[in-house]
Amino acid sequence: MQSSAASLILKGFKSPIDATAVSKLRASGAIITGQTNMDEMGMGSFGLQGYNRVPTRNPIDPDHCAGGSSAGSASAVKSYTALGSLGTDTGGSVNYPAHCCGLFSLKPSFGRVSRFGQILYSSSNETTGPLAHSVSDVHTIFGKNKITV
Repeated sequence: MQSSAASLILKGFKSPIDATAVSKLRASGAIITGQTNMDEMGMGSFGLQGYNRVPTRNPIDPDHCAGGSSAGSASAVKSYTALGSLGTDTGGSVNYPAHCCGLFSLKPSFGRVSRFGQILYSSSNETTGPLAHSVSDVHTIFGKNKITV
């Protein structure tokens, strides 16, 4: 599927591979339904700056932001469009949207989840983390033989 990182530079780009975290989720039986809106190249704090300039709305209160560059992931989960989601985090981009949308999340320690196949904002700091409605759901996504190395 298209992997643009919400940037016109990558508009229309189709990755030849899945990220390792996505491959591991597929292998465990997860159904990947799509990708979500984000700030361009992961650089933003509100989910407002993608190339399409369509802001990511907070399902709790559309007048407020869904937070962080993983805002689309949080919004999809909170609106029950997805049961769980992945976000990428350099400096709070998983936990901040989860907090804004009343969800649970986890920022794994560096190296715990493979970054292979990701479009990285900061390769030496980036991690992939789950967002979900409960701690149990976060554990299901993150736990043994799911997205961990």
